[in-house]
Amino acid sequence: MFILFILILILIFFQSWTFYLGTTDVTFERLLGKKLYKEISDISLRRYKKGTISPHLFTITTEDETKVIEHFTNDCGIENITFDKLPEIVNNVDIEMVEVIKKSPYIYLSRSYNLQTPQKGRMCLVFRDKEHLYLFINGNL
Repeated sequence: MFILFILILILIFFQSWTFYLGTTDVTFERLLGKKLYKEISDISLRRYKKGTISPHLFTITTEDETKVIEHFTNDCGIENITFDKLPEIVNNVDIEMVEVIKKSPYIYLSRSYNLQTPQKGRMCLVFRDKEHLYLFINGNL
């Protein structure tokens, strides 16, 4: 009984640790290499099950959008682009997201990225709608 009790405790520990590693803040820090910015008041995450680039979409609520974009510029090397320069791979991830990007007042994309080896540079795509700022980023393959 004692051994079973210990094994159950170990199982509970690993399940808790796995849940913690999947939380939004930890995922943001793991993908960007930076802690969550203090200007972000709320953040949620949508993970896409299928995709060659392991895509993640963060929905961000902030009062200081300019400062958050500054952080992304420093951390991801983003620059302002037009919709026609959007990588084709983004169009294949989520049709609803592409519709929001079309209506976005601005679109920022990383100057350089490597979709096959994210450690050499992740693709960061920043856009917005009327309420939220969005960060689309490729994850680990």
